[in-house]
This record gives sequence, C-alpha cells and structure tokens, in this order.
Amino acid sequence: MEYRLKRTQQLQDFLKFSQEHKEKSTMKDMGEKAGALLKKPASELSASQKRGRGITDMFIKAYDPNSCVVWHSLFMPTEIFQAMDIVPFTAEMAAAGIAGAGISRVLVERGESYTQCMDSCSFATCSAGAMLEHLFPEPDFIVTTSQLCDTAMKLARFSAQITGRKEFFIDVPFGGMVMNPDQYRDAVDYVAKQLKSMVKFIEQETGRKLDEDRLYEVMQRSNEAREWFLKAMELRKNNYPLVRGVQMLDYSVVLLNIWGTDAAVDIFKSLYEEMQAACAKGGISKGIHRIVWIHLRPYYDNTIINYIEKERGAYLVHEMSNFIFWDAFDPADPYRSLARKMLSNPAYSPVEVQFGIYEKYNKLFNVDGMIGFTHKGCRHLYSSIHMCAEHLKDDTPWLVIDGDCIDPRAYSFPLVKTRIDAFFDMLDMKKERME
Repeated sequence: MEYRLKRTQQLQDFLKFSQEHKEKSTMKDMGEKAGALLKKPASELSASQKRGRGITDMFIKAYDPNSCVVWHSLFMPTEIFQAMDIVPFTAEMAAAGIAGAGISRVLVERGESYTQCMDSCSFATCSAGAMLEHLFPEPDFIVTTSQLCDTAMKLARFSAQITGRKEFFIDVPFGGMVMNPDQYRDAVDYVAKQLKSMVKFIEQETGRKLDEDRLYEVMQRSNEAREWFLKAMELRKNNYPLVRGVQMLDYSVVLLNIWGTDAAVDIFKSLYEEMQAACAKGGISKGIHRIVWIHLRPYYDNTIINYIEKERGAYLVHEMSNFIFWDAFDPADPYRSLARKMLSNPAYSPVEVQFGIYEKYNKLFNVDGMIGFTHKGCRHLYSSIHMCAEHLKDDTPWLVIDGDCIDPRAYSFPLVKTRIDAFFDMLDMKKERME
C-alpha cells in the first residue's frame, strides 16, 4: 500500500495551495481553523463548532497513511464504513470546504481545462481540478451510487482512472417514494443485495471483516443522532430564531458523513440543548419573516444569508438539506434499513413528491416565504425548484435565486440584492395588510 504514503505530502500540498490561491474566504485559514478546533476541549465547543471539529477530524484522518479511506458519492450512507473503521471522504463536500476557503475558482478553472465543459456541476468540476492537482488523499477504494447527482458516476470513473483504485457501483432505482408496495419491496431487496455485495468487495480490497455486532451499534447511534436532530427541528416550528441560518445550512445533515459516530450523537444533542436554552430566552432575535430555504447556499460567500437575517428581519425556520426523510433504522436488519433510506430521497423521485413536502412546510412551520437557491449545474434541483415555485406560488410566496454553490464567477450580490429586496418588500406589504 505504498500509495498511502503519498497522503502526508498531499495534505501539505493542499494547505500550501490554499495559502497561495486564497481569494475572499468565508472561513479562517484552513490550517489555523483545523488546529484551533482540534486543540480546544469538547466541553468548550458549541454544537456548530463540534460539527466543524467532527468534519475536520474526519478530513485529517483521510490523509493519515494508516487510515483505510473510501471515496464515496453524496447520499451514500456511511454506517457500514464506520462499522469497518473506514474513513469516508466525499469529494463534492470537500469542494464546499474549498469554496469556503476561497480557492474554488482556480480549481474549477483547472477542472474545466480538462473537461472542456463550463455548464456541468461545479462541485464535480472543482473536485476534478483538485484531483488533477493531487490535493485529495489517495483512496483505498471508491463507492458510488446512481443517486442523486448525474455527474457522480462520471466523477467516480474519473477518480478510478486518476488513482488506479477499484470502484464499486450501486444502482438505486428512481422514484422510491411513488412505488407501489410490490415495486418498493423489490427495490429494497435489490439495493440491500448490492450493499451486501459491497461489503464483500470491501473485505476483498482491504482485508477487513465486517463485525455485524459493531454494525448493529453503529445503526443504533445513527438512530440516536437522528432523534436528537428531530427534537431540535421541532423547537423551530413555532419560535423566534433559535440559531443563525448560515449555521443550520452548514449542517446539511442529508450530506454528512459522520452518521453512526459518537460525535454525531454529541453534536445533535448539543444542538438541541442550545436551541432549548435559546427558546427559554425568547430566541436569539425578533425576526419578522419565517423563511424555508431550499437547496444549499453559495459556500464562498455568506452575504445573502447575512443580509436576509440582519437587514431584512427574516430568519430561516427550516432548510431542505436538513429534512430527515428516512425512517429510524432497524439495527437487526441493517441492509434493508439502509436501502430504504437510499430509496426515500424526495429529490430522487418525481417532482410531485417535492410539491407535497413544500405544501406541508407551510403549515408545519407557519412559513411566510420560500427561497430556493438553484445551483446551475444541478440537473435535478435547478429545474425542480423553478417548477415548485410556479406550482405553489398561490399558496406561499417564492423567491428563486439562480446561482452556483462553488463557482464565484456565477455570483453577483448587487444583482441578487435587487430581487431579495423586491421579495421582502412584498412580504412586508402583505404582513401590513394582514395586521
């Protein structure tokens, strides 16, 4: 496994690259931030800081020559990896950190120089640029699924070519949430069978054996973390803002790769306790408009969220990326439980499923407006957000902001501000009429 020895130099190269190419950044120097979080006692960290520390710790472990590392696509459950002491690494989410560090522009351009494509997903293009610069840690193997991103399979194949590692592919049938009972049962069995085959593949590639008792414990921890997070979200339904919107958007729990860990349980328990304390004080501010945020945010710039909350008196009461769409696992039936989670993603179903979810949001969270940030390279959510806004405009006011989560070249706050102001002026007038 000589390839693992490259990781130490790759981490040094990554930190050096971030210093040499950093533009406007939404975070501190990456090395400084990682060091500060890792040194601070856990008891002194907020829930958001614990989340940052957990992700940073996982990121640093991926560069450890002694670690077994899997590169996996988004929405791939990580419980099996955690049970086998395998470090999960998601290139697309690393791209979000790269954008926050202010170095995404140069890596997107590097990726474009290879792909000769400027309209594909910049999460993938930025990742490709980082791979071409050999900034990511060498994986031991690669796992990808057919959901949700169209670029996932192509990026995985490219990753396998760049690194020389083997790839395992899992086919997830589309539309799990609208299947009839027979179709759904067959789909669960189909995906569960592939997950079992994946375990055999991992065992052959790494020499590690899956301990079923350990997997049982990991599944239990995922359930516990899920329950704490749901309790935290329940507090947001009828209260003033309990936490900053940008912090909640950065949780994006549907994308996190720390599910099944003790850290996840601690993070979400701390989040609930912090929200409970804020609730007792009447919230952290007296917001005016209750907003649901659809999709992710521009990771290279916090200006939109800051402006909405500080200047327009709005606050986020929920985020689509924090929607727990899966049921609690049955730890005694882990493969089917994970298969059900993979089939339950509402974004991997017909758009009518999303219509129904957003209609429920209006009542559950007493919503004043919905804001959808469309990532131009996302073939699924770019179009579906526009369709949802058109379909539901008579029920709830919608603002759709076209942009890019990773590529700062596709963003201009002055242009966005004009549309934000018009949207909130309309909400202000609507509220005045009701009063």
